[in-house]
Amino acid sequence: MKVFSRKILAVISTSLLFSVTPGVAVAQSSFSGSSAPDDLQSAVEPSETSGSATNIDASITGATSAQQEVDGPFAQWGIPTPPGAEGYEVNQVAEEDLNPQGLEEWHPTADPNKEIVPGQMRSDREKVPAGVDKAEADKAEIREAQLADPNTPTLNARPGCGVYWPTSFEVCGLIKEKYDSIGGPTSFLLLPKSNELTNPDGVGKRSEFINGFIYWHPKTGAHTVSLPVSKVWQRHGWEKGFLGYPTTSDIPQGNAWYKQDFQGGHVYTHNSPVLPSQASIQGAIYDKWQSMGAHNSGLGYPISDELTTPDGIGRYNVFEHGMIYWTPKTGAQAVHEPILSKWSKAGYERSSYGYPAAPQENVGEWHVRQRFERGEISSFNGTIASLAKSFGLDDQGMQEMFDVLMKDFAEHGIDSKTGFENLLARSLESLKFNHSNLLTALAEVPVLQSNSDNEAAGCNYIPPGNSNTLAGDVFYSVATTYTYNHGHNGIFVKEGATAKEIETVEAVNPERGVQRLLGSTREGVCAPRLLHVKTDANTRAGAVAFARKQASEGKGYNKKFFVTRIGPLEQNSYNCSQLVWAAYKKASGGGLDIGEKYPYEPYQPAVMPSDILKSHNTYEY
Repeated sequence: MKVFSRKILAVISTSLLFSVTPGVAVAQSSFSGSSAPDDLQSAVEPSETSGSATNIDASITGATSAQQEVDGPFAQWGIPTPPGAEGYEVNQVAEEDLNPQGLEEWHPTADPNKEIVPGQMRSDREKVPAGVDKAEADKAEIREAQLADPNTPTLNARPGCGVYWPTSFEVCGLIKEKYDSIGGPTSFLLLPKSNELTNPDGVGKRSEFINGFIYWHPKTGAHTVSLPVSKVWQRHGWEKGFLGYPTTSDIPQGNAWYKQDFQGGHVYTHNSPVLPSQASIQGAIYDKWQSMGAHNSGLGYPISDELTTPDGIGRYNVFEHGMIYWTPKTGAQAVHEPILSKWSKAGYERSSYGYPAAPQENVGEWHVRQRFERGEISSFNGTIASLAKSFGLDDQGMQEMFDVLMKDFAEHGIDSKTGFENLLARSLESLKFNHSNLLTALAEVPVLQSNSDNEAAGCNYIPPGNSNTLAGDVFYSVATTYTYNHGHNGIFVKEGATAKEIETVEAVNPERGVQRLLGSTREGVCAPRLLHVKTDANTRAGAVAFARKQASEGKGYNKKFFVTRIGPLEQNSYNCSQLVWAAYKKASGGGLDIGEKYPYEPYQPAVMPSDILKSHNTYEY
């Protein structure tokens, strides 16, 4: 499996990605705290039922909705480091241990030898798996024979035990039953690496495997423990800590998420190379999360253990899309976008606001507010905040977006609520499409490459175009910038025998604006897809001239994909798809829309890079 750099993980962290939850407003260390429900924690508050229906993962943009600079353990989710989480590690698992594989096939040794017979051992006929030598394999075969022979009772002193060639360790009793039930060596546990061991309490038993454990206790039974889960369990003291023994094995939740229940809490792991995490959650915070819909709520999954605030009073868990705080005075209260960005910027509970004291609530159709101990924070609701975040807008940009779109929807007779929700759905679709294409591109590259222009590594960056490319053709490529990953477009303005001789015009980024780029001197793009535009030669020439003009005039860059169809075609700044779209709209006298997916598609203000790829007015070659 390819090893992803930390930077790449931040870049591609759209990680399946978004949570759209009706009725939910939008906006982890060995701490004991509320490790289990106890007298310190007050009763669970009623579930929030705010009217906002959408939540967008901050990791799409690598920043909060206010686009403040974010670093620290939760930066890839866009959450600034809360007090008490400095130095926290969201992931403590090596990539190869996230989803380990068992043997493709395994069977007991047929007619095992009772002693070493040179040239006739199973290890002479079959390849011994990596990590086990021939001597160990031969020892295992002899032990198989001893355990199967009723005439060797002194060697078979523990009934119900077995060995699993090519290792000679015994797996016994209910632990063996569990191991066999999940596939033995073909399961994720792979092969045993210890005999059955007695735990420090003198009651429980365990067997250790290459990729995890099976623990047994008379009160809980036998359950597997994966390496990711074991990292959390270990830092909390194994079975002697507040978690106690496992009461279930890993339970798949979908999208590489797993849950495991323990006597004193729960462990959630994200076993994906993209944003892996391991976290425990328990007590009143867990109860609050469950009352909100658990991972189906606007918060998503927990990505931190329960942590203690510096004042020693509060407890909190960090989630994919927000946080839950608990104090004896306020109980457990969720804080999520868009309120979370403002509260965190003010300093979390150390700010003048103090701790959250009530759930987030709707104020009219477009705004929300939340009461804190010493004040109140208000903002746009989750739909508007999520839409702004998907385009990388700060608070001022969010207000401007809202005003422009409200006016545009009114002019086109579009219900504003429907208009915003449809636009957000299209923006999320665009981000997911780019994310999917980026993962595909990364999987096809054997060695990570660096690319300073795109601020990312891991893709095969090449100049777009080939000998079949005509002036006026356009391209779509995977976007790999750190923030607004909707994909990328450009228009070819000069032909050539090779990509190095071909020139394009592109809205590159905020620092460089609209530029004319030569293949031989430019930095490449990720996985370009070349497109002909269905039009005549004159229109193509006009589009080329328009694009060249914008580059020669030094036009700037904007990230306002949502206003492509609003206002004049001649702008002071463009985003990548807006530039290409406007070139053909201008050249055709308004008749050709290369952002239209199908004929007579209903009006929408935005044109995303993928819209041009999927347009009925373009085709790939």
